[in-house]
Amino acid sequence: MDTLALCDGRRLAVVDDGDGLAAIPQVLDVDGRWRRALPRDGAASALLDVLAAGSTVHDAFTVRSWSTRTATDERSVGVDQTNESVIVGDVAVVKWATHLQEGPHPAPRRIEVLRAAGFDGMPTPWGVVTWRTPTGADTVVAYVDDYLPDATDGWTWAVDLVTAAVREGEPGGFSAAAADVGTVVAELHAALSTTATVASAADAARWRDDAMDTLDTVVRLGHPGVVARRGEIEVLLSDLGGLAGTPVIEGHGDLHVGQVLCSRGRFVVTDFDGNPVLTAPERMLPIPAALDVAGMTQSLAHAAIVAAKYTALDPATLAVVSAAGRTAFLTAYTRRLDMLGHAHLFDPAPLGAFRAQQVLREIVYAARHLPRWMYVPDAALPALLDEGTPT
Repeated sequence: MDTLALCDGRRLAVVDDGDGLAAIPQVLDVDGRWRRALPRDGAASALLDVLAAGSTVHDAFTVRSWSTRTATDERSVGVDQTNESVIVGDVAVVKWATHLQEGPHPAPRRIEVLRAAGFDGMPTPWGVVTWRTPTGADTVVAYVDDYLPDATDGWTWAVDLVTAAVREGEPGGFSAAAADVGTVVAELHAALSTTATVASAADAARWRDDAMDTLDTVVRLGHPGVVARRGEIEVLLSDLGGLAGTPVIEGHGDLHVGQVLCSRGRFVVTDFDGNPVLTAPERMLPIPAALDVAGMTQSLAHAAIVAAKYTALDPATLAVVSAAGRTAFLTAYTRRLDMLGHAHLFDPAPLGAFRAQQVLREIVYAARHLPRWMYVPDAALPALLDEGTPT
């Protein structure tokens, strides 16, 4: 077990909790035994003190600090699939990585690049702690960024806005929000433009082969909609093999509405961990900007499907609102990217293929982990294929 001392009686420990490696904050109890630290035990505020002391290396741990601020008073946010979050002093959020990814981890470098470019479309980062795994690769064990008051998760604000737009018969609110997100994503890609390179033939072949492998997996799972339209999907996905020479950047890699928080009217992008369905080395690779754009576009369509599931919405109006939101997102994205002088980064040609790949991945995820989610890709697939030229 590797540990990072935070202050007297508090530490961060990398342990095997039975489900894999986890970074667990610990506190020394009155009986002299270490136990898992709870909010208000001071481990999160102690991490802020460590960051305030500056960037350092402690054996297998590397501390990257971008803040000298400290705070006290802790309260829990909760636990998601990969992190346990604690709010400290209503100014910072400490995220303990309770399910460690294999290294290398893409977040530290991408955040460094974004900070250097002055990108403000993310919660201001305070610092990150990485741990060197036995294989010699670094992975994130703790991350700290600004606390955003009244922040709303993307699946909440998007579904709420779709629902309101359909009921009112006016897509303006949803479209305006989607356009704001498009602007932020364009600014994100412009900030990452310093990482731009050009895709090789091997890159293009990998994207095509990965997509085809996902299609084969879904067919083996027996999904009737995919089995019936396999030929159409194969033709669509095969276009990815022709992307040699297209610009690529170290993009977000897992962009969807769930990665976009809304705090008092401001939209910010979060979670630069990369796509969890890929291997660690694959998450580090550059991607076409269109992959991020496709992920966000398709998730906007999924938000409309979720809205329809839980409310009685007119299907015709829902279709209009959903399409208007996606169009507003894409229009704002391309306009802002052009204004920033980086229009060359985005080739819209593979949007349909990347969107289809995302739907296929949703089917695999639902089949293996969350069956109640299957209604989303079930509805999304025919809608996407029937769009003609998907946007």
